[in-house]
Parts: sequence; C-alpha cells; structure tokens
Amino acid sequence: MSRERFVELMTPALIRFSQDLKSVLRIVEDPEVDDESRIAAAGALLHVIFSSGAIPGVRGVLRHLGDALLIRLVLNDVRDRSPDAFAKHAQVSPELFDPLSDELDAMRAYLGNRVTVFEQVAKKFPTLNQQGHEASHCIEDPDSGTWLYDAVHEALIDEIDFDEEDVIREIKHVDQILAPLASRVAR
Repeated sequence: MSRERFVELMTPALIRFSQDLKSVLRIVEDPEVDDESRIAAAGALLHVIFSSGAIPGVRGVLRHLGDALLIRLVLNDVRDRSPDAFAKHAQVSPELFDPLSDELDAMRAYLGNRVTVFEQVAKKFPTLNQQGHEASHCIEDPDSGTWLYDAVHEALIDEIDFDEEDVIREIKHVDQILAPLASRVAR
C-alpha cells in the first residue's frame, strides 16, 4: 500500500517538477522567508542543477525523483521556520504546497530509514558552492542571485522538462531506488 501511495503522489510531483523549481526560486528571492530557509532552498537548487543526484546509479526521471524528495524536505523546513511566508507561497502554488504533508508521509512510509540519505544530503545545502557561487551568496549578493535565476532557467530548458508519459512509464520502476539508498544507509 505504501508503494502505491508514494507513486500516486510523486507522479504529479515529477510531472510538474520544473514548475516546482520555479516556486523554490521564488522562496529564495523572498525576504519574508527566514534567511536560513532561503539559503537551504538556494542550496537545493544548486544540488538539482549540478549534482548527479541523491540516488546513486539512477538515471532519467527517477534520478530527479530524489531531487523532488529533497525539495520537499526543504519546503517542510520553510513551513516550520517561516509559516506566514510559507502560507503566502502556498496560495500562489497550491499544487506544490498543499500535498506536502501527504508526500512526506508517503515518502517516509515507502522508504523507511532510507529517508536518512536525503536528510543527510539536505543538511549540506547551506554550504554548497557551485561555479564559485555559494548558496548563501545567492540570497546576499544580487549578482549571485541573478546567476542562480539564470542557471535554474537554463536547466529547465536543457534537461528538466519531463513528458507525462515518460514519468508514468519510469515511475513504475520506482523500486530500483531502494537498493542504492539502502547501500548508502549502511555506510
């Protein structure tokens, strides 16, 4: 049952992943969100754009499933630390924010202790540095903020625009993420 619920919730999340990244970018740019959350969100975007993924050995749409899960962990922290600002973003993008609690519950039910892999990756987001741009600089320095904005949009055009049929086809094989995550937990 937990697998089916996870697939049910993460299929639309992957289909709209490019829109979700734009919503996270708006959080990075929002001075009403606490700085710690904004820096973590900037780090999450850096991770999505420049890493090979949080799930070793997984490619295609499933590679970005790990990214989508990481984004949800960051959003949960934003909700906890900046509830008023979170509520405003939830009004603008309800498709991303409304299912957040259910998605996190389904993630934990399906992945069990494997979620710790994503939690460990997310802890590193505030200190990420890509191409000389640190996550913290992306909220402090206008040039770095513009660079992040451009980098996100370039990634959206070049690689993160999933066809609905591809998502539906690939997520049927979601169980292939379990072994690589389990091997990382064992470390």
